[in-house]
Amino acid sequence: MVSRVIPVEVFDLVIFGATGDLARRKILPGLYRRFLAGQITGESRIIGAARSEMDAEGFRLMVREAIDEFVSADKRDATIIDDFLKHLDYVAIDAKGDGGWAALKSMMRQGMVQAFYFSVAPALFGDLAQRLHAFGIANSESRIVVEKPFGRDLASARALNANLAEHFEERQIYRIDHYLGKETVQNLMAVRFANILFEPLWNSQFIDHVQITVAETVGVEGRGSYYDKSGAMRDMVQNHLMQLLCLIAMEPPYHFDPNAVRDEKLKVIRALQPVPPEDIVRGQYLAQKGAPGYVEDSENPESKTESYIALKVHVANWRWKGTPFYLRTGKKLRARAY
Repeated sequence: MVSRVIPVEVFDLVIFGATGDLARRKILPGLYRRFLAGQITGESRIIGAARSEMDAEGFRLMVREAIDEFVSADKRDATIIDDFLKHLDYVAIDAKGDGGWAALKSMMRQGMVQAFYFSVAPALFGDLAQRLHAFGIANSESRIVVEKPFGRDLASARALNANLAEHFEERQIYRIDHYLGKETVQNLMAVRFANILFEPLWNSQFIDHVQITVAETVGVEGRGSYYDKSGAMRDMVQNHLMQLLCLIAMEPPYHFDPNAVRDEKLKVIRALQPVPPEDIVRGQYLAQKGAPGYVEDSENPESKTESYIALKVHVANWRWKGTPFYLRTGKKLRARAY
């Protein structure tokens, strides 16, 4: 699949939780890569917003360090990094109070595309949405972006949807899974549906089983308080691995637009059979060679939360009847794979 670089309109992007792990590891380095590719142009701005008290220069220094750590050396250009940092600003904000909101409003420009990235705990989604409107920051064209975990269960996910719907229309809400942006994942549909060799063989008659593995060599690394409430099942399986499963198992959509692809994914999810306990393995990484184990990283010596999970699932449809799918993911594993 050929990559396309599409320059976007000038925008103001506000990242709530801009000093957190997700922003440092993924979002900000990813935005730098888009800037490097020429996709972010003109007077676009990226405004960090978080509880941490710092000024714009302190935020730029943090982002520079994140780029040094999480962007490969061949993509780091000192001049381009300096230019990228000029597009950054920062405001200290209180998600549950009034602090910082007037300052944020003063930074926003009229007539620009506005997007607000909620890189925070789901419990804060409603507070942020309410204050964006209460302080007159968001408008009818603003967009909000929310990452997983989108709730802890079905009831909390529905409650989050209801909270967001009080302040934003559905067309303004973008629920994303960053795994879908990976090049290999994006190529899956091309490999399947544009390849006359593979598609006729893509079924249980020719495929004995399917393995989907997302292995990480790192531990929870400072995310213990979040991760211990989540675990590998909620953190990885019900979003990233399910998306991969759907892309592999789905039928060809009638058209390659988002709604048609979504409909085929839903058919896969509805065809999943209940998973019995004997088809699930859960575990935690242990301390070894001076490195802490999961219970030390999570700061909860009584924790039963899994950092590793493997399960066998079956898709009950004509294409995959009798072909098991093995899903597994974990932290502190021997090699990285995803």
